[in-house]
Amino acid sequence: MNRYVFYHYFIVCFTNLMLLVPYHLISDRFDGAVMAILISPIVGGILFYMLTNAINKFPGKGLPEIISMYYPTWFVRIFLVYKAMLTGFASALVVSSYTVIVTRFLNPDANPYIILMVLMLVCAYGATRSTASVNFLLEIVLIINIPGVAFVIYKTFTNPLLNWDAIHIVADHVAQAPSLVSFASASFVFTGFLNLLIFNRLLPANFKFKFRWLITLSAFFILLITFFLPIGIHGTETVSQYLYLWSATADSTRMNFGFIERMLFVFIIVLMNNAVAFTIVGWHISIEYMRGALPNNVIDPDEPEPHVYSYYVVVGIVLITLILKFLIDEMKVLQLGGYFLILRLFSEAVTTIWLFLLSRKKVRKYAKNDAA
Repeated sequence: MNRYVFYHYFIVCFTNLMLLVPYHLISDRFDGAVMAILISPIVGGILFYMLTNAINKFPGKGLPEIISMYYPTWFVRIFLVYKAMLTGFASALVVSSYTVIVTRFLNPDANPYIILMVLMLVCAYGATRSTASVNFLLEIVLIINIPGVAFVIYKTFTNPLLNWDAIHIVADHVAQAPSLVSFASASFVFTGFLNLLIFNRLLPANFKFKFRWLITLSAFFILLITFFLPIGIHGTETVSQYLYLWSATADSTRMNFGFIERMLFVFIIVLMNNAVAFTIVGWHISIEYMRGALPNNVIDPDEPEPHVYSYYVVVGIVLITLILKFLIDEMKVLQLGGYFLILRLFSEAVTTIWLFLLSRKKVRKYAKNDAA
């Protein structure tokens, strides 16, 4: 079961490194982004350990069940609605950004709203399945995609255009203090463990988290690669002119064999799989949070048929995503993404520390009962 912890961690890592995170880090490449990258695995690793230790004290329970044990119903409902909106917004940003990438790099004449609707229908169907089904789907997607991600990184790393001097110039700014948005962007890569707030329902009572240090270390190396390689390809100044940096970086790489010459086609396929899987998982978590806030909800991580509440929630998410697409352009999406990353940093840190304290409270309670 430890492999599923890897999957949830790396779907967040891969997807956002190819979409939202690079833009904000590159914007601060001379103003603290390098220091943010170095600090983020420390903070992310600590929060990872705290959350996994906390949910180990609540086997088979998700966040809605845990906080319902300690707080009144009205507070639980408000908090879960907030969490559902936060998680759903992240997935909406990803699927909207991917729509822009497809229309810009593959088919500029395509209607972006049709592409968005097709993607959202696929994601909505997947998100309404059971928690166990979503978990298995994530495993299949990542098993297929990890070789593709590795191939894209390898071809970029061996690109003759790669300039190590440009990488050294940016790396020399390591002493610059990071801004809040750069630190929030770098830290977001290490927040995949928060999916366990729902998927902990699938873990057995005697489950032991293993190789947590390896997960954090792997994500850190991926973050370094995805930050510095585009700088080496495009240069220290030109790199800031791209909104979707890794799409432009992949398009700068050619393959000398096969019938696909442009690396961009491989990248787009890999990114599509990641974006769809990320959105399905994110919307599923939002659905479970909203269901936890509704009355008479039955919790079954392996339910044979989706609950009617799931359809109500996913329709609302789809409509909100469409409205956002109509109202804001791609530049505003990235700007909103920066504000969202800051909000999520504080929100998830508070949630993790809060659950950790609740788990210690439960341990002390059992210790007192045993002593009595």
